Amino acid sequence: MLSRHNVRAPLMKNLEHFSPNPWPVWTYKPGHLTAKGALLEEYMGEYIKNWFEKEKLLSESCPGENEIHIYANTKHRTRESAKAFARGAFRNCNVTVHVINSEDMDPVFNPVIHNASSELKTEIIKEMQQQLDELQLRDAYLELENIVDLKKSHSCYHENICSFANVKDDIFYEIGEEPNIKGPLAQGNSIVDSFIMSYYEGMPLDDVAWGKIKTSDQWRSLAKITKENQNVRFNSTILAKDVAKPLIDYIKKMLLKDSPPKFTLLHGHDANLNSVMAAIGFTGFVLPDQYETTPLGGKLVFQKWHDDEDNRDLLKIDFVYQSIDQLRKCTKLSEENPPLWVQLEIKGCPVDQNGFCVWEKFLTSLSLL
Repeated sequence: MLSRHNVRAPLMKNLEHFSPNPWPVWTYKPGHLTAKGALLEEYMGEYIKNWFEKEKLLSESCPGENEIHIYANTKHRTRESAKAFARGAFRNCNVTVHVINSEDMDPVFNPVIHNASSELKTEIIKEMQQQLDELQLRDAYLELENIVDLKKSHSCYHENICSFANVKDDIFYEIGEEPNIKGPLAQGNSIVDSFIMSYYEGMPLDDVAWGKIKTSDQWRSLAKITKENQNVRFNSTILAKDVAKPLIDYIKKMLLKDSPPKFTLLHGHDANLNSVMAAIGFTGFVLPDQYETTPLGGKLVFQKWHDDEDNRDLLKIDFVYQSIDQLRKCTKLSEENPPLWVQLEIKGCPVDQNGFCVWEKFLTSLSLL
């Protein structure tokens, strides 16, 4: 199970430059998991554990040391999300959440460029530029400019950033760093991200984008900016294979163990999920009742099943996530109020009518990465 962290404080520190209006005050450090985010993750953990028991993967008792493996990136939001999941799933059990002892990003989860080849750099930049050229975000940018009142902002008066819709982006490419974009796509992403986090944190609606987001259509339009930011930076095929390689190698190692744990949870970021899915080659999918492609707390669930009749192993993949209302209202999950499940498919591993593909075909796809 590959997971994104849950609700956190916004990452960007100078948001006040983009609007003359007062931004909501967060009592958390930038990027830190909130108490509500931890509670939402506990709810997901408890629900998943009940699902495990129903499917007879795990018993009601505490799991053995070799039955489960929980491993998180070093960032506060990923580390604390993993701990919260473990609390919800294995309450009163002595469960270890593995995190390397470092203040830096764990190399397994760090979505940076690894290959120093100049030929690869040329291919990746071409791929990213093509995606930038094909962006259709003008309406979303104009909506955002209006919401933040950009023309009256510090950024407009002092930095000449008076428009998102009429400015081109630049690609930032450096070995050992995340692929990035400088310009309206990155700026807009940070602003919309802060709106999304404020909304899911449960702040009063007047404190979320100053009460200017009134409809679901507005949210969907603005969320296109965050989606495309991830697409350009992590969803292009060549780039994703390089950026996600350490994490995919770790996933392969866990899957190919002689006696793997019954359950493995890897807690990372949206960049991890997006790059892994792009590298492996997932077909397109839509998550109902969500604005983001990889929602907060969302989990990519790889399941290995056995077909007794044909004596073969099968793969089933689902994306499990909390809906917009479940995140905003922080409702407890249960069989009566479950998270949403969406079945996924890999291009190299076509599924049957029940959503299963042949395990060996999945392993073959992984071996090519």
